[in-house]
Amino acid sequence: MRLQFKFIILSLLFVLFLSCNRESLLEPIDDGKPPAIPTDLKIFGAQDGEIGIEWHKNSESNITGYKIYRSINKPNNFIFITQVNDNYFIDEHLEYDSTYYYKISAVNSFGLESPMTDFVYAKPINIYTPLSPTNVRINARNWSPVPAILLYWNPPSDTDIKGYYIYRSTTESFDADTLHYLDFTQLTSYSDTKNIILLTKYYYKIKAVDKGLLKSRATSEISDVVLNSPTLIFPSNNTIIRELTEFRFKTVSLPATYKLVIQSNDVYGTVKEFNFTSELLDQEIKINASGIRLESSRTYTWRVFTYTSSEIDPNSFSGNFTFTYIPY
Repeated sequence: MRLQFKFIILSLLFVLFLSCNRESLLEPIDDGKPPAIPTDLKIFGAQDGEIGIEWHKNSESNITGYKIYRSINKPNNFIFITQVNDNYFIDEHLEYDSTYYYKISAVNSFGLESPMTDFVYAKPINIYTPLSPTNVRINARNWSPVPAILLYWNPPSDTDIKGYYIYRSTTESFDADTLHYLDFTQLTSYSDTKNIILLTKYYYKIKAVDKGLLKSRATSEISDVVLNSPTLIFPSNNTIIRELTEFRFKTVSLPATYKLVIQSNDVYGTVKEFNFTSELLDQEIKINASGIRLESSRTYTWRVFTYTSSEIDPNSFSGNFTFTYIPY
């Protein structure tokens, strides 16, 4: 078996050697002549922000690609836009009120380029409504300078998207119509700062709109509420403590997830985090801190964050309190 396997390997290597030598013998020689002009250039589609062109491949063996030239609204002033290896090209993100003209040329391995073909042209038409945005996320923020609710989403795969319509309501299961229209954006995120009221739940839907003004279906409804800030109680600010057994703070006015953070300075150096959810509303809550190890005569910072829809970005947060630990 080993000899048979060795023989097979040697045979394959010999075939590869012959193949390589055959290719070197057939390697094209630069005769200084450019490739032939590609033939049968034509349009194979022009819709929904895209135009497709195709052509016959050149018969020369050393063609490395085809250069695409385009002109808009007139059959001159062609500008190079890209080079492809295939015998087709799809131009995307086009406007519906423009006519697009195309020419192509062939390029060989010596960098020589053929003359350009005659032009073909088309004007894309709008046929299909776009798909809806996907993976919509929300994060209410009681951050300075004003409360805001941030929306994020993934764009649909359509290449003729003009932007997105944002709809808002304070009631659930609302219709994404002109009555609830909030704003338009060309981005895939939006920060709503328009008359946001603390502790009021806001509901949102989003529609994609294409360059022909066709709208997608509305996304599923998402919602969030901007919370008030927790109030720190103990240890109070700028104090000296001899023994740390607990933290106390006042909860916000709606159920929330909390993170209490103790740091060795105002910016970083996390010593301990407490993560928990509470249904208590505007009440004092105690967190057992008896197991935390602190350094003598060191000053620490503590604060409390709230979370609702996002597990990463807080909804609201308290101010910073500092205390200096000097044990008995």
